[in-house]
Amino acid sequence: MRKQIGLVSLPAAILLLVSSLTGAEKTWKDASVQVGDIKTHYLESGSGDRHLIFLPGLAMTAEVWQEQIPYFASRGFHVIAIDPRSQGLTTKTEGGNTYHQQAADLHAFLEKLKLEHCTLVGWAAGAVALLEYVSSSETLQPDRLVFVDWAPPGFNEKDYPSRAALQAARDTALAMEDDRAKATDQLVHGMFKSQQPGVVYKGLSDGSLKTPTGTVIALLFDLISGDRRSAFAQISVPTLIVTSQDNRLAGEYMQSKIPGSELKVIADAGHALFLEKPQAFNQALEDFLGK
Repeated sequence: MRKQIGLVSLPAAILLLVSSLTGAEKTWKDASVQVGDIKTHYLESGSGDRHLIFLPGLAMTAEVWQEQIPYFASRGFHVIAIDPRSQGLTTKTEGGNTYHQQAADLHAFLEKLKLEHCTLVGWAAGAVALLEYVSSSETLQPDRLVFVDWAPPGFNEKDYPSRAALQAARDTALAMEDDRAKATDQLVHGMFKSQQPGVVYKGLSDGSLKTPTGTVIALLFDLISGDRRSAFAQISVPTLIVTSQDNRLAGEYMQSKIPGSELKVIADAGHALFLEKPQAFNQALEDFLGK
C-alpha cells in the first residue's frame, strides 16, 4: 500500500515522501488478518509484550496515528493502529456498522493476534468502541485505557455540561448526503486550531472518503443516539483522558465518573490534537504509560 503522507507535520511528510521514493525502510508495516466476516487492515511497528493499540475516529483511518506509531515503537512498545470495520482498507460491509460490532471486532482481533494486557487508545468515536468493549462480557481486560477528545452526546441533565449535539449531527448527515466531499473537507478543517499544510487536510479527507456515506451516517446515528455513560463506573483500570481546551468540561465530567482517572488538557489544539500538537500528546501518553 502506498503510505499517505498528509496527516503529519510538513517536515515529517517530506521525509516520508523521500523514504517512499528511495526505498528506505518504512517506520511500520501494513498488514491484514481475517477476523470473522472481515479482513481487518492495520499498521504495526515495534515488538515485545507492551502492546499499544490505537483506534481512529468516525470514518478515519489508522494513518491518523502516524505521529505516534514510530515514536512509541522506538521506545519499546509494540504498536498497532487499526482500520475498523468499513473504514480505511478494512472490509466494507452493508450491515454491522455499529460500535457494538466494532467492539466485537476488536475483541476478535486481539484474540486472533494473542494481544493480551494492552493499552487501548481511542480517539472520538474510537472511544465509543472502547466503552462498548469494556462493557462487554467478552473482553480481554486491558491494562490501561486512553480516551482522546471525546464527549458523550448531549442529554438534558443538569450535571452534564454537554453541547446539544443532535441538531449538529443531523446537519452533518444532511450535508454529507448533499455533497460528501465538501462536507468532509469542512469537518477536517474544523479539527484544527491552527492552519495546517494542505497535505494534512487532503490526507484526512481522502482517508475519510474511503468509508461509504451510508456507513458514516449509520455510525453517526449510533454515536449520537446512545447514552453509554453508565459504562464509566465499570472501568477498573488506569485511565487517561486527553482533551482539547474546547472539550475540557466534558473531560472533567468523564474524570469525575471514571474512578481514579487522569485528565490532560492540550492547549492551543483542536479535535485532532495528537496531529496538531504531537509532542505534547506523546509526552502526556508516555508519562501515563510510565506510571
